[in-house]
Amino acid sequence: MRLKSLEMIGFKSFAQRTALQFTQGITAVVGPNGCGKSNIVDALRWVMGEQSPRHLRGHLMEDVIFNGSESVAPTGMGEVSLVLDNEDGRGPAEYSGFSEIMITRRLFRSGESAYAINKVPCRLKDIIELFLGTGIGNKAYSIVEQGRVDEMVNAKPEERRALIEEAAGTSKYKSRKLVAERKLERTHQNLLRVSDIVREIERQIRSMELQVKKAERYRSLKSELKEKEIAWSALQKRTLDRDIAEHEAKLREVEDRMAHLFASIHAKEAQSEETRASLLEAETGIAAQQEAVYHLRVQVQTAEQKIDFYRKDLSQLEEAEKKTRLELLQIEERLCLISEEIKELQKSEENFIQLSLFEESHLRERESEWEKTKQEIQSLRSAVESEKQLLIELWNQAAQLKNELIVKERSREESQKELSRSQREAAETAQSLQSWEQKRQEKKRALDGVADRVAAVERESATAAGRIEEYARLREVEEKKRDVLKDGLQETRSRIASLEALTKNYEGVQEGVRAIMRKRQSESAFDGVYGLVADVIDAPETFEKALTAVLGERLQYVIVRSHEEGMEAIEYLKHESSGRGSFIPRQLSRKEHHPLPLSEPESVAPLLEKVSVKKGYQKVAEYLLGDVLIVRDLKSGLDLWNRNGFVCSLVTPEGEVIDSMGVVTGGSADSLEASLISQRRRLKESETLQDQLEAALKGEEREIGALKERLDQIEKERSARVDEGHALALEKIRLEHDLLQADQEARRLTETLRVLDQEQKEVSAGLGSLADSAGQVQEKIDALLNQRAEAEKLFQKKQDTLSRLEKESERLEKEVAESRIRGVALGEKQQSALHNLEGRMKFREELSGQVQSRKSEIEETKTGEDKLKETILLGNKALIDDRKKLKEREGGLAKGRESYKEVSRRLVEMDESVKEMRPLAGAAQEERNRIHLLISEKRLHLQHLLEGIREKYSLDLSEMPAEQIAADALPEDLTQQIEELRGRLERIGEVNLAAIGEFEELNSRYQFLSQQKQDLEQSMADLQRTIVKLNRVCRLRFRESFEEINQRFEEIFPRLFRGGKARLVLTDENDYLETGVEIVAQPPGKKLQSVTLLSGGEKALTAVSLLFAIFLTKPSPFCFLDEVDAPLDDANIDRFNGMIKEMSQSSQFVLITHNKRTMQAAEVLYGITMAEPGVSKVVSVRMS
Repeated sequence: MRLKSLEMIGFKSFAQRTALQFTQGITAVVGPNGCGKSNIVDALRWVMGEQSPRHLRGHLMEDVIFNGSESVAPTGMGEVSLVLDNEDGRGPAEYSGFSEIMITRRLFRSGESAYAINKVPCRLKDIIELFLGTGIGNKAYSIVEQGRVDEMVNAKPEERRALIEEAAGTSKYKSRKLVAERKLERTHQNLLRVSDIVREIERQIRSMELQVKKAERYRSLKSELKEKEIAWSALQKRTLDRDIAEHEAKLREVEDRMAHLFASIHAKEAQSEETRASLLEAETGIAAQQEAVYHLRVQVQTAEQKIDFYRKDLSQLEEAEKKTRLELLQIEERLCLISEEIKELQKSEENFIQLSLFEESHLRERESEWEKTKQEIQSLRSAVESEKQLLIELWNQAAQLKNELIVKERSREESQKELSRSQREAAETAQSLQSWEQKRQEKKRALDGVADRVAAVERESATAAGRIEEYARLREVEEKKRDVLKDGLQETRSRIASLEALTKNYEGVQEGVRAIMRKRQSESAFDGVYGLVADVIDAPETFEKALTAVLGERLQYVIVRSHEEGMEAIEYLKHESSGRGSFIPRQLSRKEHHPLPLSEPESVAPLLEKVSVKKGYQKVAEYLLGDVLIVRDLKSGLDLWNRNGFVCSLVTPEGEVIDSMGVVTGGSADSLEASLISQRRRLKESETLQDQLEAALKGEEREIGALKERLDQIEKERSARVDEGHALALEKIRLEHDLLQADQEARRLTETLRVLDQEQKEVSAGLGSLADSAGQVQEKIDALLNQRAEAEKLFQKKQDTLSRLEKESERLEKEVAESRIRGVALGEKQQSALHNLEGRMKFREELSGQVQSRKSEIEETKTGEDKLKETILLGNKALIDDRKKLKEREGGLAKGRESYKEVSRRLVEMDESVKEMRPLAGAAQEERNRIHLLISEKRLHLQHLLEGIREKYSLDLSEMPAEQIAADALPEDLTQQIEELRGRLERIGEVNLAAIGEFEELNSRYQFLSQQKQDLEQSMADLQRTIVKLNRVCRLRFRESFEEINQRFEEIFPRLFRGGKARLVLTDENDYLETGVEIVAQPPGKKLQSVTLLSGGEKALTAVSLLFAIFLTKPSPFCFLDEVDAPLDDANIDRFNGMIKEMSQSSQFVLITHNKRTMQAAEVLYGITMAEPGVSKVVSVRMS
């Protein structure tokens, strides 16, 4: 499966769609640090199933999605697609028909992931399994990223074996083995749980067989009772039918008489209704007259109010007219005043204009004079600057000559000091030479001491290794003990879970009791139900059978607050058809209590003293066990009964019972072992055992922890010795280096003495020439000083003239500024006067507008006054007409009221006549109701009788033929027979009618679970055989691959190192499944040692040797190496590249590198750039 292409969209720094095409041979990926080269390796690992963000150099998986840059927005999804070439068909069998296999992985910012193979959605597990055993994978040796080389060398031996396993192709077998072991563990737990349930069901079956026999006897008596009750009910039905017919004949006579009376009453009431209709019409007419009168009165009042309102409006308009005329006079006066102000402001503006013109002429004269003065100053400044430059040049020449003289003098002094220093340094060097010789002797002695200490440390380290091995064996023993305890604890917990499930589900109790208790659990119903008798009475295992035998089915009695709660529960069972149950009040007491005969107190005792009762339920226990004695055995019990009579029951520890009548019950005790008491006892024992096992397990954990701490301590001591050995080795190297340095320093100091002697001779010769040159420089300095004095006098004369002109310029500048300020002030005053003039003129226009507005308002007010006067005149005329109509309506209303009184009198007379006839009709109606009630009672009785039989026996008596009813049967005889049958059923006691069905269901469940148990046992055997087979294959493949890889490693190591030797060593040659792999290396010129003691470059080359050995043993289709060549020097790089070229004939190699030699070895170069910050781009080059 050759690597064909890798495509990334929105992955890390690759924001845009980026595709890399890979050919056979070597491909190099290059670019500066931080440009995103390693993101290509991360993309490959991610698409092949990596799930750890840390291995992808992130904190969260969302970090792989492009997070945006300054100019590019973040993407909402990251996607990578990997295409593998499958032309040779060597891929997995299910993809052998495809020439290419494309794996795609997507991640959205919402956290959703998607996987696909050839664009078909799949699971992550499918992708991981695709690469198992191929050498390709996110954790395989086909990808070696930054830091992985050091990990390969510094890893623990157990971690290093993973590389050998991948090459051996055992990773898929180990994966299958892990799945098989998990299935085996789950199967084992299921088998424990099923075994507990099977044992419990076996006990329940033995107990259920007795209940089935009892239920069958109960059914027989119940069937006979049904026949008798049906016959009695049929006779009762015939009697009720006859009584109902007689009462219905009487009912018809009474109803005829009642109909005649009610007909007369209805005629009178009809006349009365006609009169009431007339009365109603009269009322309607009067009401209409009253309404008309009312409306006319309101209309008159409204007209009067409107006239008053109009008069008030007229008065207000007249007042407004007067006010507006007054305002008009005031505005005209203000208009005259404003006109006068405008004339004054126009005169002020003309004066300001004349003054501004005068000041502007004066300013121009002063500015002309000031400009001439500035020109003269500029010319004189140029002359002064020239003289100044000449003066500065003379100063500089003089300063240079002085500096030259000072330098000569200083050189002479320095030469003198140099001579003294050289002489002094020669003396010090001679002294240092003697000191270094002493140091060399000291270092040689220290080096001998360090060598002795190294030997001692090696002996101490070997002793610590022996102690570590001893403590490791002890810890292994304790861990095995812990595993045994864990298995026992798991089995106990499984048993507890099964027993708790049986107890919680009330398995093995009557159907009715189970229904009540489940209803109470699920819906918090039946607050007055406390639980079963078995929940509150307990006994030691010795007396468990005795308690079970005495109580029997009474263990399933439900304890309630009172009889009312028991009746409520019974009604619920009837309504739901959920079976039967027995209910015992919590405070129930015996009516009489017989003293128990204890003639032999040593062998006889009350059973109540041997049991434990939950607090608050003592009366229940006394009611059930108050007259029960426990005896040693059946023989002694019979002897006691014969002597003391039958006031109590006797029971033996084995469960034999002698009741108060002398009836003996006994036999096999198997059914007693499956009781509710034993079930709850086993649950408590299992919980106690669980606590004991947990305590023992904690003790073992503490012991293992102590051994681990001791082992860690010894390991630390050994590590300290190893570290000390490393430190001593470093010290030895340091001392050897110091000794070599002392020899070199002695040779250097000897040479220094020779050089210092030569320097002293040269310095003495140079002191004479410096004294001659210093005299010549002093003569030149004196000549320059005279020339500088003449130049200074001329410069001072020109400077004085310049100062006078500058003062004159400042005076003129001040006068110009003052003139400009006066001009600006006059301009501002002129603008102010103009602004005031414009404001006054604008205000005059506004006042003129107000005059016109007030005149218009006066005209409008006069018009409104005329309209109101006309409206008032018309209102007065209409008011006179309305008052006339009101008087006519009031006269008609008085006449209507007189007619209404006459009709009311006739209606009263008719109502009195109807009132006298109603008592007679009421008496007839009561007689009818009484007879009707008797018929209803008979029918209700008959209905209850029919419903009772229908509900109880699903039989309809009304459809029963008359010939089936015994003609000679008497109700009294049937009643007696029914009572006898009920008594016999009562004496049978509580019966679980569902026992037969439950027994069949339980037996069927037992058969099913037994088959399941056999299947689980067979499955465990199959899984164990599979694990053994997988272990055998893994051992064989690992051994063969290890030997071949080791042989290759021994060949490649000397090729890369140009000598030396190395090998792989198993930490436990007897256990190929768990053994670790150590690397032992001996570079040229060094001792054989652990790889951890090598230098960085040696470690890198050793890891590369191991990697190449694995590749030569089982070549991976392709390999990614991320800066693996970084620690190697040029010579090693060449050998590294040579090996890569050899192996590239069979595998693709993709190298991420900064090394130019490695780039030269590549056939294709991919350059990664980041022209835009945060966004990576790819440039490809094919090398010729």
